[in-house]
Amino acid sequence: MAGRDVDYDRPTLLSCGRCDVRWTALTAAHCANCHETFAGVNTGFDAHRVDSQCVPPDQVGLRLDGGYWIGGGERSPGRILRASTRPGILRQGLVS
Repeated sequence: MAGRDVDYDRPTLLSCGRCDVRWTALTAAHCANCHETFAGVNTGFDAHRVDSQCVPPDQVGLRLDGGYWIGGGERSPGRILRASTRPGILRQGLVS
């Protein structure tokens, strides 16, 4: 039945079509080039792009938390899921 409150409590699972990373944070930014996932566009994502090239996030002062690269005062917006090697099955885990 459409419109039930329970329908809105389920997280939206977002993914990249070219890697096995899945996330639920709507504020997250996933780089389609290097396939790293950041807590936000204006912080980690922009920081890792230098002269239109990806720079390893740890080299620009970001740290990994729950699978997301975050900056200074940021907190991880959740955890990242990885798709299993078997189609249709997800396993929870940190992306390293």
